[in-house]
Amino acid sequence: MADLPEILCLDDHEDFLAYVARHLSAAGYEVVTCAHWKEAADLLKRKRIHPDVVLVDPLTANGSPVSIEEVSQAVGQIPIIAVSASRDPQVIAAAIRQGARDYLTKPFSAEELRRAVELVLGSDMRPKSRSEGTRAKVEFIYRSPVRAEVERTALRVAKVHVPVLVTGETGVGKDVVARFIHQNSPLADRPFVKVNCAAMPTELVESELFGYRKGAFTGAYIDRPGKFEFANEGTIFLDEIAEFTPSVQAKLLQVLQDGQFSRLGSNEEVQVNVRVVAATNRHLETAIREGRFREDLYYRLNVVNINISPLRHRPEDIPAFCEYFLKNFSQQYGLEAPQIPDSLMETFLAYDWPGNVRELENLVKRYVVLQEPLAIEQELKHRMAAGRAAEIESLAEAAASQESGTDLDLKEAARRAVEQVERRVILRTLLNTGWNKSQAARELGVSYKTLLNKIEQYQIRPGDRT
Repeated sequence: MADLPEILCLDDHEDFLAYVARHLSAAGYEVVTCAHWKEAADLLKRKRIHPDVVLVDPLTANGSPVSIEEVSQAVGQIPIIAVSASRDPQVIAAAIRQGARDYLTKPFSAEELRRAVELVLGSDMRPKSRSEGTRAKVEFIYRSPVRAEVERTALRVAKVHVPVLVTGETGVGKDVVARFIHQNSPLADRPFVKVNCAAMPTELVESELFGYRKGAFTGAYIDRPGKFEFANEGTIFLDEIAEFTPSVQAKLLQVLQDGQFSRLGSNEEVQVNVRVVAATNRHLETAIREGRFREDLYYRLNVVNINISPLRHRPEDIPAFCEYFLKNFSQQYGLEAPQIPDSLMETFLAYDWPGNVRELENLVKRYVVLQEPLAIEQELKHRMAAGRAAEIESLAEAAASQESGTDLDLKEAARRAVEQVERRVILRTLLNTGWNKSQAARELGVSYKTLLNKIEQYQIRPGDRT
């Protein structure tokens, strides 16, 4: 056991200590747990333990707060991960400034815990039994041609060391594409570092990405490398890149241009070789026009663009995702969930999925745990009805305002609004079925002849868009 990386976990909750010990031991680490900082400090002082990483809850250590600064001074350069139930940005910022290299919000999964430990350790100290190369591969789930094209593009670009920009709505799976690119690249056995730009407090973004020197600001008690250094020779995934401030954008541009940057409080250049995959759910072209995003940075990032279409535009992928999630959650929770009933699947196929794959995943998880398909079906139908009513009301108001000064009454405005909604639904269904009119008629619940009449009435033509 002496060759295994050692983890010290300090927390006053026995269940939490057992959780950490169980999962990190299974991942190939030596784990030491302490309920009191005094006990841990004594073990360190007597050199009874030699941790490579320290996990500590700064808010709950046997009822009295533990100072990250005090722990940092006791362990020196050993990386510290703060673990806490608090999501307060001030608590997070204080922990980072006092010396924590990462911050995990309770409750977190075993996978999140393992990744955080691997990240601060670096690739050289990962347990051999849990190396990157032995991890489960990202599964690319699809049945639609458009999704197949995304996979082909990702596989081609994975072999070339160029930046990639992944775009699409929230919840479509941009992070899955980023991991897929990494795992199919020559860097697959190197670090993969994900940075959620939107979740990071603004004042901490630069120090988190690029690190800082001791004394750079109040609370900077040690030198601390940033995410780019942890990702050296590997891949860094910058999720929600549009959230970066101008100063961070300028520094990121420098990294993309020459692979160099300086830590906060230092003039010394750090050289890294990192593959950058960035993602956003916003239109960066609009942000450029409004002066919120650098045009030169956009062109540096946008060497290859992979756009992921929303789930509502590829309904044929829904059964494939359901099958995948159903199997995974049944195994995870030890439950025998039956196949999703036809009526619920039909509702899934008719629903717009504003939350995309993430929303579908959560509903399948709920189905596996509670096995109440009728309740889920009724909830989705209620959402669809409420959405249609709101759209009709909005269109009626718009029609009335456009016809102000005429004899158009509210009833006529509502009739026109209903026609606009009907046209949109028909067009969207035709697009989703690849203009297969027979299939579209079945999904819309009308006869083939009725659909043809509606297409002619509303002058719907191939090439039209919703």
